[in-house]
Amino acid sequence: MRVSLKALLAISALAVLMSGCAQKVQIKALNPAEVGAMATKKKVAVSNFRHDNVGLAGKIETMMAKHQLDKQKYFTVLSRRDVNKVIAEQKLQSSELMDEKTSTRIGKLIGAQAMINGEIASANAEAGSYREERKECLSYYKEGGCARWNFYNVTCNTTQASVSANINIVNIETGSLIYGDSISKNYSADSCKEGTALFGILQTAPKQILSKGQALNKLASDIADEFVYKLTPHYVYFQVALLDSIELDSVTDAQKQAFANALEFIKAGRIDKADLLLSGLMNELDGRSYVVAFVNGVVKEAQGHFDDAKKLYQLADSITVKPVDEINLAMMRIDGMIAKRDEAQRQINAK
Repeated sequence: MRVSLKALLAISALAVLMSGCAQKVQIKALNPAEVGAMATKKKVAVSNFRHDNVGLAGKIETMMAKHQLDKQKYFTVLSRRDVNKVIAEQKLQSSELMDEKTSTRIGKLIGAQAMINGEIASANAEAGSYREERKECLSYYKEGGCARWNFYNVTCNTTQASVSANINIVNIETGSLIYGDSISKNYSADSCKEGTALFGILQTAPKQILSKGQALNKLASDIADEFVYKLTPHYVYFQVALLDSIELDSVTDAQKQAFANALEFIKAGRIDKADLLLSGLMNELDGRSYVVAFVNGVVKEAQGHFDDAKKLYQLADSITVKPVDEINLAMMRIDGMIAKRDEAQRQINAK
């Protein structure tokens, strides 16, 4: 049965939690965009959304314009001013902007490769308040326990909000739909249920919560963030547990110390120095230690050298005589990471 990389990363995360005090290394991996078709549609325009009283279209436009990958802008976002000018010249209504033919016509006039349109299906927010009794101890008995209580009331504020949006991306060249999504977000807060409690008694004053307008604005931003995230390659981060002692009986004290030093350099963030020490140990031990091979593989993975890491993991796996969980996870993980990296690079380089 084929296991997805997402599932493997979840398994790796669980393994890290179960590894307790074992030293860990953070891995940075490049993943492709979920909507791969946008790789060749990087010149984008965002039209006004229907019923957009939360400013979602503007948030999507801003996030796409600002989005960078390795300090390089990923999209060229055409000005909404130009989009609105064409809409006005064509005497179009907002209800017509969801139509693919209309989006194609506008996109061609402004030179876009893709047009993003949408509508706010619903945006609701309610705020309320109620009174709640509190108590605090004013004095205590010498032997313990409260001798005198003070009872008082506080005002508790509540906010509930929800926003749902339908968003489409139209291929200007073909007039077809590239991608469509419906995204909903919710917010619920109670100022009297946000504090910490001790023995059932709230220890802090009522907390500040978002107002109706703030909640709607946050939800619209969350929708925009989720939508744009699906359109772009991105980095994911996770941790891998290391093995901490060389398994060979013939290893010298100097070699043990070199390995310990490599682990210390990893802990200090000096991955480059750890790589040099581990590579030297690999040569000294003639590649006979699966622990050294594995840890060197993790170092290569942390450096983004996934192909080199795979070779070292394969070497470590070939040496082991019984299963080692950390090596098994690495063997299952690395092929998926290489495939995702290559797909992401194809998306980045696509014209």
